[in-house]
Amino acid sequence: MTGEDALGHAMPAAPGGGPSAAQDLAWTNRSPGRSREPSGPVGDPAPGRGRILWRRLRRTPGALLGLGMLTSAITLCLLGPGLGRWAVTDQDIDHLGVPPGTAGHLLGTDAGGFDLYALLVTGTGRSLLIAGTVGLFTPLLGGVYGATIAYWGGRRERAGLWLLDMLILMPAFLVAAVVAGASGGSAVVLAVLLTLLGWMPLARVVRAMTQSLRERDYVRAARYQGVSGAAIIRRHILPNLGSFLVMCVVLGMSSAIVTETALSYLGLGVRPPDVSLGQLIGRASDQLAAYPWLFWGPTGALIWITLGLALVGDGVRDALDPASSAGGPA
Repeated sequence: MTGEDALGHAMPAAPGGGPSAAQDLAWTNRSPGRSREPSGPVGDPAPGRGRILWRRLRRTPGALLGLGMLTSAITLCLLGPGLGRWAVTDQDIDHLGVPPGTAGHLLGTDAGGFDLYALLVTGTGRSLLIAGTVGLFTPLLGGVYGATIAYWGGRRERAGLWLLDMLILMPAFLVAAVVAGASGGSAVVLAVLLTLLGWMPLARVVRAMTQSLRERDYVRAARYQGVSGAAIIRRHILPNLGSFLVMCVVLGMSSAIVTETALSYLGLGVRPPDVSLGQLIGRASDQLAAYPWLFWGPTGALIWITLGLALVGDGVRDALDPASSAGGPA
C-alpha cells in the first residue's frame, strides 16, 4: 500500500499498514503549523478576567446603583461649575447667610456670602481627587513592593520586611496631619501623603500571597527559561493578585475619603483657599442651628459618595467570589 507526498508522488507505506515516516513528514509539510488530526470548529475565545468581572458585576443591582451614584457625583464635578451663576471665589456681600433658593443661590450662601453650590461642587471634586489618587496608587505601591520582596526571598526579603515593619509602626494619621498642616493644606499634598503612608499594611498581605505564588510550576518554568525577575512579577504574579488588588482599590477609596474628612474636619487636612467636603462640614458644624443648610449639603454629598463606594465594593466582592450567586454564572 502506498501513499502520496505533497507533490502527488507515490510513497511506500510502512510495514503493517501504518503510515511511514516519509508519509508523516509529507503530511506535516503539506500545511505548516497544522496537527496530524484535523481540528474541529474553533469557538469564541475564553473571556478574560476583566470581562468576567464586569459580566458578573453588571448583574448585581446594588453594584449598578453604586456605579450610578459615583457617576453622578463625578458628572457634577465636571459639569457643575458651568451650571451655576457663581464661582467658588465670588462673594455676594448683599446676601450673607441666605437660605437655599434666595437671590439665585441654589443652595444658599454661608456667612461670608459665598455660594454653597459652588463650594459643594469644588469640595466634592477635591474629595474625589483624593479618594481616587489614594485608591489607585496605594494598591499599586503595596502590590509591587510586597510581590518584589517575596519573590526575592532570602536576605533581601528579610531586609525588605524589616523596613516594612518599621514603616508600619509610624503613626500615619499624626504624620499626615502635621505634614499637611505645614504644607498649607493643599488637596494634592494630602492625597500624596495618604498614598505614601497607606500602602504598608497592604504590602504585607501581598507578600504573604506571593510566597505561595512563587512556588507555582509556571513561575518556576519561567525562572528556568531565564525570564527576568521583573518580568515574572509583572506577567505571572501581579496578574494573579488582580482580584485582590481590585477589591483594595474600592476599599482604599472609601477609606481615603473618610480619612480626608476627619483630617479636614479637625482643621488638619485641606484648608482655605482650597475646599473639600470635610472642611465644609467642619466649618458648618458650629453653625448648625443658624445655618443648617451649610451642614446638610456637604454631609449629604459625603453620604452619597461613601454609600456608592460601599455598594460597588459589595458588588466587586460578590463578583470575585466564585461561590457567590449574586452575580450569576460567569
